[in-house]
Amino acid sequence: MTTKTLSVVEVLELCQPLLAASSKTLRVFPAGERASEEYSAAEAARCNEVLAAVGDAYGLVVPWFEAAAPQQPSALEVALSTYVDLELGSWRPVAESSGQPEDLAAGLSGLAAVPGRRLVEAPGVPSFEAFSAGPAGEEAIVLILPSGVPASLFRPWLEELSSGPGGRLVVTYENPYLFGGWRGLDTPVGDFAEETALMGALLTEYGITRAHLVGICGGAPVGVAAAAEFGERVETLTVLHPDLNFGAGVMRTPFQKQFQSVLATAAAGVEKARSTLSLFLDPNMLFGVEPRLAPFILYPYGDVELFHRYAKQNYALMAYDANEAARAITQRVLIATSSTDRMTHPDTARHFGDLVRGEARVEERESGTHHDILIPDPEVYTMLREFIGGGA
Repeated sequence: MTTKTLSVVEVLELCQPLLAASSKTLRVFPAGERASEEYSAAEAARCNEVLAAVGDAYGLVVPWFEAAAPQQPSALEVALSTYVDLELGSWRPVAESSGQPEDLAAGLSGLAAVPGRRLVEAPGVPSFEAFSAGPAGEEAIVLILPSGVPASLFRPWLEELSSGPGGRLVVTYENPYLFGGWRGLDTPVGDFAEETALMGALLTEYGITRAHLVGICGGAPVGVAAAAEFGERVETLTVLHPDLNFGAGVMRTPFQKQFQSVLATAAAGVEKARSTLSLFLDPNMLFGVEPRLAPFILYPYGDVELFHRYAKQNYALMAYDANEAARAITQRVLIATSSTDRMTHPDTARHFGDLVRGEARVEERESGTHHDILIPDPEVYTMLREFIGGGA
């Protein structure tokens, strides 16, 4: 998520999770406002020369450039092409560049990497990657991301919440069954307890004794369970548009019910996942999805085995009964939702606020989609800073 034009390297690095996970080489083509741009065969070949040079120079998986949109592109390819159009702009400067492609690659600016990458190794859990920004200390903001969404999407959160007056250590992590060396791990069983075990390992790794947990969308169940389990090590809990399950008596949206059913099918086996995956590869699924979010949200759909793992993990999150943990929470709690969220029901957020034993504050915005909370937003950062600092 940027406000400036990026280089080819930066765009590819940001999209690297999707590109690297995809079982097929993804095609990229002129899209958006530049969909009508025409490229000769020689110009298309030049774009692919430069892409190959970038891949070799920086160790990146790269797409294949097509001069025009191919027949039946997948949702992944449409999302990637649209994102490149927004962040890179026209392919024309690449197509018309001269000289050796490796020289052009070497001259491009640096990678847009997530800061503070660290490999966490702890007993009882697979090794996993964590990321951090800000001053080291026992107090930290811990971002718990939606299942299957790469940490690179949240780089602005780490940078913003760790800087300026009141800046704190900010950490986050990626689930090892879905990221990093996931192909080398056994398929997860979908045990929710593994999620809180990862959180415990993260807190121990960074020496955090005063955690401000921020569960974002599908990360909310982990935040709720961790706040209850780790007690005094958690100072505050924030859940943003929380996807929580309190049983049949609390409203859930049609999307939640349908999506959980689809996940249950895909979790049953790889072949079931294969037949289900086609639903998510239809470009029509991008309707209403912010283009700058799409390549990140679609990450779990790049490979059938990855999708099967994601289905098992995310089904466990959606099925987790949060009642007992919610009633055990004594920390201060901030709950943010929207009356127009069609993916997670605002009644869930209100109900959670009624259950917790600690002081609960519910912020319900009049408008805003579920995905809006993933977009860098100064108002959200301010809300978090003020809430976290309010108990100091």
